[in-house]
Amino acid sequence: MRPVIVPTADVNSETCTIVRWLSADGALVRPDDLVVEVETSKAVLDVPAGGEGLLLRAAREGEEVPMGGTVAYLFPDRVSLEEFRERLEHERQQALEMAAKGATRGPRASRKARELATRHGVDLAALAKTGLITTQDVEAAIRRTAPVDPAPALSPLPAGQGVERILVLGGGLGATQVLDILGGNPARRAVAILDDNRELWGRDVGGVPVVGGRERIAGLYRDGEIDAGIVSISTSIRVRKMFRELCRDLGVPMTNAIDRTAKIGADVRLGMGNVICAFCHLGVGAVVGDNNFLSAYNSFDHHCVLGSDISTGPSCVASGCVEIGSRVRMGTGIFIEPYLKIGDDVQIASGAVILQSVPAGHTLKLRIGHTVLVPPKSS
Repeated sequence: MRPVIVPTADVNSETCTIVRWLSADGALVRPDDLVVEVETSKAVLDVPAGGEGLLLRAAREGEEVPMGGTVAYLFPDRVSLEEFRERLEHERQQALEMAAKGATRGPRASRKARELATRHGVDLAALAKTGLITTQDVEAAIRRTAPVDPAPALSPLPAGQGVERILVLGGGLGATQVLDILGGNPARRAVAILDDNRELWGRDVGGVPVVGGRERIAGLYRDGEIDAGIVSISTSIRVRKMFRELCRDLGVPMTNAIDRTAKIGADVRLGMGNVICAFCHLGVGAVVGDNNFLSAYNSFDHHCVLGSDISTGPSCVASGCVEIGSRVRMGTGIFIEPYLKIGDDVQIASGAVILQSVPAGHTLKLRIGHTVLVPPKSS
């Protein structure tokens, strides 16, 4: 017996969904035959058999399976296939019976998770999780309901006269990028970081203290300890937008962080709150809205128009006169032909080459085939 494995071609996804089977149960397949089509959050993958034998499916269409997981098995003969099929079906029936019994007892949870939930008064049913509830799930629920510490230990760093004091919103990897950009300008200094992850409070990122969560924004600005804020989070459009709107409602100005290697063309109109990383290019007459995170080596050529709350991976390239709406999430290595329009709330998978406009709200996924290893020619 040989398993058929889903390749981990989409490293940004942990699971995939079986879209359709390309080979029937019991069919004879060869190594390069495509046997099943699966879909991740960003791509559609064709899975090859990877070997020769009689195919037995191990998942149904619409079922979610882990990346790198087994979706089928290959057998050398019909007898071994049928024996394994019977054993697999028996195990499935047992699992269904156990799940049905668990439904009558409430949510499935480990013993330690139940004990921890009882001690802290956490309602397991309110977690609304499919599958087994673990102690990590309960601990996360406890943190969400814990009272906010009104007096974090650290205060913002001092800054010299006339230096713009910047509050960085988000203490993850994006903060290190923003700090690197700001570090090249003596007229500006990141003096504090805010992050809702309480485990970061009291620590520092690149020498800049994490002084608390979002509830401190208003007080820091009111007390004259910061001049402006910038969002460092690139992985969540929703969170970027939330922080921008929070700063707007509190009257806190936003500032730009533009790497010194970036090339900003003539007549470019640039909003506020943008992070523009190393070796980016904005062509002549480009218009960029507010609160965008443009990763390294992005290029938006002449007279492109970008909305607000956009986040991109490295090496996204648009020809001239492209219009990109707000809240667009782009992966890595994307190319867009000129004069196209990308609507609001579009998600674009890494590696996409866009040849036509994309309507608002759509997700552009990449179809990934399999790679064939060709041996070297003998001399």
